[in-house]
Amino acid sequence: MLPSHKTGGEVDAYCTSCRMELAHTILAMVELRIARVRCNTCQKDHAFRKNAPGTLPAPAGNTSSSSRKKTSSSHVSIPQQLASIDATKARNYSPKESFAEGDLLNHPVFGLGLVQAVRGEKVDVAFKAFEKTLIHQKAPPTKTS
Repeated sequence: MLPSHKTGGEVDAYCTSCRMELAHTILAMVELRIARVRCNTCQKDHAFRKNAPGTLPAPAGNTSSSSRKKTSSSHVSIPQQLASIDATKARNYSPKESFAEGDLLNHPVFGLGLVQAVRGEKVDVAFKAFEKTLIHQKAPPTKTS
């Protein structure tokens, strides 16, 4: 049976501030996937992370999804994903550019990143050691005379 998560519901997730897996409230979902959560302990919002960085996912059980597109049974960390991708195909980050989930970008400060989720004018990007929310599709300000 698949878990039926919905916005406003509760889920256990890794909190980037508390650095522990804690109860979180679901803030946003993309299709059937949890995108944003709020930690019930520290009240900070962040992208959903099921497991702590650098750890393997929880063992498969009744909560695993058979509809996942992954063919491998093991979890691949973000640093491993970034190392396996051709960095020459990364697009330079600019708030004016538009990005999609799965795009590789090169940020002038944070370096190579992989777009994890798109939420309107914001994108969640996983870098080697952390995740950041960046803006995209930002229209230049209009000049008034």
